[in-house]
Amino acid sequence: MIRFLLTFIIMLCSFGGYATERVKWEQGQEIGVELKENVERKVTFPEKVRFAVKGRYAEQFKHSLIDNMLYITPVTEFTEKLTLQGLDSGRFYVLQASVSEGAAKAGDDLIVHINESKKEAEQGVVSGNRLPIQAPKLTPMDLVQFASQSLYTPSAELIEPTPGVRRVVVKQRAMANLYRGGAFKSEVLASWTGGGLYVTALKLINVSTQAVTFEPCRIRGDFYSATAQFKSAMPAGHKKDFTVVYLLSEKPFDIAVQSRELLCV
Repeated sequence: MIRFLLTFIIMLCSFGGYATERVKWEQGQEIGVELKENVERKVTFPEKVRFAVKGRYAEQFKHSLIDNMLYITPVTEFTEKLTLQGLDSGRFYVLQASVSEGAAKAGDDLIVHINESKKEAEQGVVSGNRLPIQAPKLTPMDLVQFASQSLYTPSAELIEPTPGVRRVVVKQRAMANLYRGGAFKSEVLASWTGGGLYVTALKLINVSTQAVTFEPCRIRGDFYSATAQFKSAMPAGHKKDFTVVYLLSEKPFDIAVQSRELLCV
C-alpha cells in the first residue's frame, strides 16, 4: 500500500512538472512560446499587462487577456513577435510565438517570472534593508500628461517634473491619410520619450462641413493608443475645428507611422 501511494505521488509530481513551463524574463530577450493550431495556451506574467493588438492577429489567433494572464489559441500556422507591457513596471515582454503540429509544450501553462535579485534591486532592497525608490515608475498616462502640459501650460515652471522624460526630435509637418476617412488633416507637433515608450502630439484639423467625433481606430500606424484632448471637432473654419491627439508607440513616431495598419479593428 505504501509503495502504491509513493508511486501515485511521484506520478502526480511528474504530471505537474510536465503541465507547467517556467521561463525567466530578461531585459532585451525574447520568450519562446510553442503553440499548436486550435489548442489554447495560457501565459501568466508577474504583473498585469496590456497587449498591443494588430489587425492581422485576428486571422492568426484568438485571444483573451485577464489581468496578468494571456490565453491564446492559434487558428492557423504563423510565426510572430507579440509584445505585452507590464502596467506596474513598464517592462516589455516579447513573446516569440510559433505554431507547429509538433509543438510539444503547446498544452502546458507558461509562467514568466522575474529573477528575485533583480526584483529586489528594482524595489530598492539591499542587504535586507529597504531603501526609498529614487524615482516613481513612469506610466503611459504620465507620459501623455507631461506631453499635454508641455503644449498647453503657459509657463515651464508650472509643468510637473517627470524624471526620465525627454523631448525627441520630430519633424513638424502635415501628414496625409493618417486618419482614415479624410475628415481630418494631420499636423505633427512634438514628441517625447520615457519609460520605454514614445508619445507624439498630433493636431487633427476638421476639413469637413460637419462636426466630427474622433475615433481612435481610424488612426493608421504602429501605435498602442491614441488619446484625444477633445473628443470632437467643430466644422471647418470654426475656432474649435480641431483636436490634439497623443499617440503612444514603442518606436519613434517616424518609424511607427510607416505602418499603414489601423490602430485597432
